[in-house]
Amino acid sequence: MPPTIKDVARLSGCSIKTVSRVINNEPHVTGKTRARVQAAIQATGYIPNQAARHLVQKRSFAVCILIYPGYSQPASAPLSRLLELAYEENYDLLFQNYYPAFPKSHRILADLASGRRFDGFVSTPPCDADGLVPDLLTTYKVPLVMINPFDRGGDYPFISGDDELGARLAMNHLLGLGHRWIACFRGPRNLRSSFDRLAGYQSALTAADLPFDPALVQDTEFTFDGGYTATRLLFSLKQPPSAIYAANDEAALGALFAAQELGLTLPGQLSICGHDDLAISSHVWPALTTIHQPVEDMLEQAVRLLIDLLKGGSISGRQVVLQPRLIIRGSTTTVSGG
Repeated sequence: MPPTIKDVARLSGCSIKTVSRVINNEPHVTGKTRARVQAAIQATGYIPNQAARHLVQKRSFAVCILIYPGYSQPASAPLSRLLELAYEENYDLLFQNYYPAFPKSHRILADLASGRRFDGFVSTPPCDADGLVPDLLTTYKVPLVMINPFDRGGDYPFISGDDELGARLAMNHLLGLGHRWIACFRGPRNLRSSFDRLAGYQSALTAADLPFDPALVQDTEFTFDGGYTATRLLFSLKQPPSAIYAANDEAALGALFAAQELGLTLPGQLSICGHDDLAISSHVWPALTTIHQPVEDMLEQAVRLLIDLLKGGSISGRQVVLQPRLIIRGSTTTVSGG
């Protein structure tokens, strides 16, 4: 017969209520008593009934991460780290595809929220772009932490990068190398980062007293194919650029491939700078100069923040903006190639 909570109580010399408090990680238990109960749990091999725990506490002990399948960042965080975090905090972790434009996705989210299937949600861009996710979860009073939210005007907790500053750092690096004819990839219109990085590009040109030329701004997806196509278009211009601020590493990798396909010497004839510092960016040739922001850490930080809120942490001051930094590698050099 498997051990029961009564066996743990008997061995530890505590009441069943005290054992229950330890199992549910509740306060008002001394460290010495907690240790004695945990030792008794290990000695008996008792396994708590999680289903009963959820029923009593009226919580699912599960969190949901909303992802848009066409956009891999920041959902590229190592899954093993997220699973370890959830295990340590005694939560289940599930991913749910979400398409802002699809009514079916709206219905699924409404069912998940109204049915209390999850204690809280993390949204990754561009899931929140239409505003429905924060509005719906607020209606059902389900905690939400957003990553790079499109609208930062509310009180929602979020984890984000300073994309405008990052773009200025990239542009100042290229300008410092003597480049004056610099192209920019404008990302998808449903991403806040697309607008902020373009704003940083424009402000750097203004500070350098250089004109803004719309012909050098390519509308593209933040993907390898998007960067590839945009680069081919730029080099069909009468005066192609000497440098590209790709505003995204995946697009920058596409630009690298297109440039080499065009027979250009890199970085002598074309300097390319990305943004995000994905792991692969240091393993291509030439290695990509880029703006580092911990994209792969954002999801982990957001999950940690959500669990802290679920434990009763304050929502005040939970809008975290991470500072970027320039990483110089081999894909950028002076205009002359020296």
